Amino acid sequence: MELRLPHKWSDLSLGELQVFMTSENELEKIAVCTNKSVEQLRKYPQKLIEAATEHLNNLMNQETARFEKVLEIDGKRFGFIPDWDAFTAGEWIDMETYLADFWPNAHKIMAILFRPVTYEYKDKYEIEKYNAKEDASVFEGVPADLVSGTLLFFWNTRNELLLDMKSSLLEAAKKAIQSAKNGDGITSSTPSQKETSSIWTRLRNYLSTSFSNTSAT
Repeated sequence: MELRLPHKWSDLSLGELQVFMTSENELEKIAVCTNKSVEQLRKYPQKLIEAATEHLNNLMNQETARFEKVLEIDGKRFGFIPDWDAFTAGEWIDMETYLADFWPNAHKIMAILFRPVTYEYKDKYEIEKYNAKEDASVFEGVPADLVSGTLLFFWNTRNELLLDMKSSLLEAAKKAIQSAKNGDGITSSTPSQKETSSIWTRLRNYLSTSFSNTSAT
């Protein structure tokens, strides 16, 4: 008896990785990576199962990352969000929801970050608008290293965005304080501004404590 196991991190798919990271059953973890059923694996020698478990655990410590702006999946091209200024409140809200239970929703996060390309010329492209009805299952087959690279890129970009936002908020605060000193009063934020700020704050707090554990080192 033998088992054909993935040799490196990039041999794993996101779907396989999701099972591996969420299941507590070692046979299920091996099954998803070998196309064997749990019932089949129950008949394998225990030493072989232990060796397979050790091999897969070692893969988890060999994480690699690569990022591509455009992915081709089953002949269809998906582009990474090209304009963060166009990132809607709905996208942030859904992203925050999925991040709260990361691994079961990792494919849905990918479906937010990558969407079908509608126009492409050289290194420029446009993508479909987000409607929260995207078929996220297509991303379950994406190689693990591309997922790592995407999340790492998102993490770094998110940090830059938060720094920009912090700078903008500080500037607004200075103007508000100066306005108060001049006796002009302070204008209250609109509901949409408050909602966006709340989304950013909660996303920042979650990512700072949990998301770094999923980033490539």
